Amino acid sequence: MVWILVVIAVVFAWIFLRFLMDFNKQRSVIAAKGGIKTIYKSLIDGLLEYRSARIIQDKKDFITIGGTFTDPIFNRECGLWSVIIQPTFKLLNVRYQAHIDLGGGETAKQMWNFPLNMPQDEILSVIKKKTDEFDVYGVYK
Repeated sequence: MVWILVVIAVVFAWIFLRFLMDFNKQRSVIAAKGGIKTIYKSLIDGLLEYRSARIIQDKKDFITIGGTFTDPIFNRECGLWSVIIQPTFKLLNVRYQAHIDLGGGETAKQMWNFPLNMPQDEILSVIKKKTDEFDVYGVYK
């Protein structure tokens, strides 16, 4: 009975170590290419065009861009939005989340998995299409 637990522990440890090695290899590849800001420069620049957009977090393996919504009538903050860009082993994960307090409050969440070789302008157009759906109040620009 004990040998079964030992075998399970060894298999689990091997899988965990393999994951860590692949994860570190990916981080090294990103760092060698100049980091996420360099690799995805046009995508990040396109997202930073929105009013109040700024880089919230800039880590080795992901970047978060976000900002606030502004009420077009009273010119006050009325919500938050963020986009997280994270390359994985074969895909680029992009997570969009927004909450707006106007009109009773509304929240939007979306996650995309793009191929790493997909043009950044196409990725940006998909993201902007979703943000424009949420921009019924004209709070982005």
